[in-house]
Amino acid sequence: MDMLNLPPKGLLGVLVTPLDEQGNIDAQSLESLVNSTSNYVDGFLAGVSFTGEGFLLSNEKKLELIRISLEIVRGRVPLILGITGNSGRETAENISALEKIRNASHYPGDIFLFDCPLWYHSNRGLFPHYQELGKLTELSFVLYNNPYLITRLKGHLRRKNIRTNVLKKLSGNERIVGLKHSGEAKRTLNYLRAVRERKDFIFYDGDELNFLNGPGPGGVISGGVNILPRDWKEIVDSSLNPHDSRKEDPDYCRHLWETGEKLKLFRSCYRSNPAAVLKTALKYRGIIKSNRVVEGTAPITQEEEKTIRSLLTEYRSEERRVGKECRSRWSPYH
Repeated sequence: MDMLNLPPKGLLGVLVTPLDEQGNIDAQSLESLVNSTSNYVDGFLAGVSFTGEGFLLSNEKKLELIRISLEIVRGRVPLILGITGNSGRETAENISALEKIRNASHYPGDIFLFDCPLWYHSNRGLFPHYQELGKLTELSFVLYNNPYLITRLKGHLRRKNIRTNVLKKLSGNERIVGLKHSGEAKRTLNYLRAVRERKDFIFYDGDELNFLNGPGPGGVISGGVNILPRDWKEIVDSSLNPHDSRKEDPDYCRHLWETGEKLKLFRSCYRSNPAAVLKTALKYRGIIKSNRVVEGTAPITQEEEKTIRSLLTEYRSEERRVGKECRSRWSPYH
């Protein structure tokens, strides 16, 4: 397979969906967010996220978000675009609509299709389903497995995970090039065994804590990168580069450990309500204008807002105190 058709490894940022006070997509805020993080990520996800908001957008707004994202990113980094609909037919229609948008804009960069099949489809028949979807596009697919999201938004009666034997069969389709898994570590190992015949298959950690505690080879898909892009970039680059000579410096190792602990602390703050907390943090930092969430998503509580504001104030103070010293000694991004 042509390497250009493979998704990026490393740090992929899940873009939150900025809305104005009327609930419309705020293109200016989205551009500000992309500009503040694009130098640190290896790719962006748009139109769907671990916050769950992307699944609650109307199809019309989802396609509008895709169009705006293409206009803003303009090929600077690879884009992985959510095309999951509420049915197989709607998903196919989304792919066809995306193709029209892409062709009309003559988009210059790499695009991959991001699909959470269990949102609208059972495990049964997934292989022929993707054969049919593949006839609609030349683009490749990255699949999404998130049992927590399915349970929270679809209920307990629906099967929550792609079955391991189904994933193994799906990996025989070369147009399926990666998987984001947000779930238990045991299933991660089973999935890795299932796709081991595909040396080019990218496996992303969808759980930031799992990656921080035991990074996988493909990288991580992160929502926290929206507010702490430099820190996430440093941790991911270090984790995927075991031969980094700076790791021989005890001070640098301590710095990495402290950075990882900081990321864990922030994650604990937004873990239970990521969309609202991340948007509030971005509004507090002046990157987006409103912390309004998609209808059906929980708004931020007073306690959550107090906690994230306190953390950001403390973080900014600490950055002013030691940032120049750390970046001059260790960071290649300064």
